[in-house]
Amino acid sequence: MSFEAVVPFGADLAARVRSGHGPRVLWIHGYTMDGSVWSRLWDALPGWHHVAVDLPGHGRSRPFGPDDTLPALARVLGGRALAEGIEHVVALSFGTMIALQMAVEYPTSFLSMVLGAPSIAGGTTDDAIADRYEELRRLYDAEGPGTRLTNLWMRHPPDIFAGADRIPELWKELRSIIDMHRWQELADGHLFRVALHHQEDEPLEEVTVPVHVVLGEHEMAPVVQCAELL
Repeated sequence: MSFEAVVPFGADLAARVRSGHGPRVLWIHGYTMDGSVWSRLWDALPGWHHVAVDLPGHGRSRPFGPDDTLPALARVLGGRALAEGIEHVVALSFGTMIALQMAVEYPTSFLSMVLGAPSIAGGTTDDAIADRYEELRRLYDAEGPGTRLTNLWMRHPPDIFAGADRIPELWKELRSIIDMHRWQELADGHLFRVALHHQEDEPLEEVTVPVHVVLGEHEMAPVVQCAELL
């Protein structure tokens, strides 16, 4: 089943929508992906009202800008979601930082959050991933965007995509989505400032929305540590 529409989602962001009369859910993708990554899960939840935002620098949304701090993005997405009657949030990897900040900014406003492969901004990091970002930046400077960046980003190690390569159809779908990524953040660095924002323990402890944390069996150690901390 294909997405029914692409619509504005405030602040020059785009969202992919599949309309339904059931519960309303906002889906927030991971780095280098876009809202189309959720299509299989939407097929498993027919009748629900699905909204998948394309984060800045991804999909059909504008690039990341100097004013795109983590709290600012959380207020934009959270405010728009609440205005549209969205009650549930599902996020993956980089998107979980934004979802957690939405919970901080609106601690009692959502009914549930699901965080897959969670990350806490300013939390546990992995040197291998930092090295991979530097490799990506150098390749972008030398050659610009292209499939070689996809190849490098999805290469093991580090095991960012570990397990997905065991499912050929899924791996092919992920590659096709990441191949569309513009990689502008490697030139201006605006996106990476979002991850440098430090999410303190105390505001997270005040969140009352039920949060379900999802881990895969091949998750990297920093992801497992973030999940344990949450």
